[in-house]
Amino acid sequence: MDILFVYPPISVNERYNKNLGKVGGDLPPLGIAQLASYLREKKFEVGLIDAVALDYTVEKLIEEISLMKPKIVGFSALTSNFNRAVSAATAIKKKFPKILTLIGGHHATILPKEVIKQNKCFDILVFGEGELTSEKIIREYKKTKWDIEKFLENYNTLEEIKGIVFRKKGKIIQNEAGNLIKNLDELPYIARDLLPMKKYQPLPNQYKRKPIIHMVVIRGCPFNCSFCSNNAVFGRKIRAMSPKRVVEEIKYVIKEYGAKEISFWDDMLTVNKKWINEFCNLLIKNKVDITWTCYSRVDTINLEMLKLMKKAGCWNIFFGYESGNQELLNNINKGTNLQQIEQANKWCKEAGIEIRASFMIALPGETPEMAQKTIEFAKRLDPDYAQFCITTPFPGTKLFKDYKKYGKLTNNYSDYNIWKPVFIPKGYKNKEEIEEMERKAMTQFYLRPKYILGRIKSIKNLDDIKRYIDGMFFVLGFVKK
Repeated sequence: MDILFVYPPISVNERYNKNLGKVGGDLPPLGIAQLASYLREKKFEVGLIDAVALDYTVEKLIEEISLMKPKIVGFSALTSNFNRAVSAATAIKKKFPKILTLIGGHHATILPKEVIKQNKCFDILVFGEGELTSEKIIREYKKTKWDIEKFLENYNTLEEIKGIVFRKKGKIIQNEAGNLIKNLDELPYIARDLLPMKKYQPLPNQYKRKPIIHMVVIRGCPFNCSFCSNNAVFGRKIRAMSPKRVVEEIKYVIKEYGAKEISFWDDMLTVNKKWINEFCNLLIKNKVDITWTCYSRVDTINLEMLKLMKKAGCWNIFFGYESGNQELLNNINKGTNLQQIEQANKWCKEAGIEIRASFMIALPGETPEMAQKTIEFAKRLDPDYAQFCITTPFPGTKLFKDYKKYGKLTNNYSDYNIWKPVFIPKGYKNKEEIEEMERKAMTQFYLRPKYILGRIKSIKNLDDIKRYIDGMFFVLGFVKK
């Protein structure tokens, strides 16, 4: 095998910093699955292990590598599970020193020199978009007949590969950024056949019909929220698959996987009104039997668009409302206002689309009293679902650079999961006060008689009952101490 991609192990309970039970939440690593399909199309032998979904230990991972015999092992990791990637790569290097190890993903892209300097278990770091860079690495490595010493010491070759960081005689060298794929329609379908598809169970508020298939069809986000690190990977310029290409893939996953629902993970599916209108009209024209959900922003939609989306199968939209206080929205450079939030909330209800609203606790400049106003704002808006995540200044963000202006920050990256207090604004006494505010938010929003009665009235079938029971256990995981 030429290359084996690995997504390092981390449980749902670890990600949410709570004991949530078996309610779902394991989701496919679409980034490396797309990389795998791209490289396989280029005639390389590729494998993929999602250690999260398969519940692999490092020992089990080593056992599988012994059988698969890859020349390269490539890891992808977020900030929260980066240390797990380090542990796994260290064990692999000890057992198989002739395997070339790569690290990519969000955390590596955000802190490239720091990561490669501090972790000798990784031979090369790939930052930014990985397809073209990974292909170049494999081709050049293969020319050496998989001789790792010869490859790593051929500095002239390494310096020609865009988008990598490597060691050169004790120094850390970072090349210029790699080329971006301009036409996303040229990408092959994600290598879902390499993933344990039956293992993936979304959280109760994230699906209506199963099987559900996850897709990413847009790269980049034009907005610049101070807490978001996504721009570090794909940039602020939007590149999108054509609506025709997206509909073709939906038809494919319906045929191959029996898909009944699509979950779009794109940062902003509604950023281009012309694109979303064409996409919806194609679904309607082709009579595609699919329901779907997506992420959006309150300043990118209108009622006409929402009604068309509903007609095309959209039943649920995730919005980052973030706060019920305009000053706090300004502090994070959100670029939206409370009136836009209220209008979008009203439009969705009028169009018959459910709302998943995200709010943030412990924002820069926030006090517990201001957080309580956000909770009251959430209750007044009454979206179908609400999450109250804890503000996390991820490395590479403006908030990370400016955190001293607003409070204190710990540097244990394993805790950077948006559900554990790592940032304590000056308005809060300690992390315990933040955790208590999160519990209050979940309790006050979900345990309202009005909310509970509304959910009961919305039950249409046995699947809804099961989803709501799972959802109840999920909420209880947040409200109990």
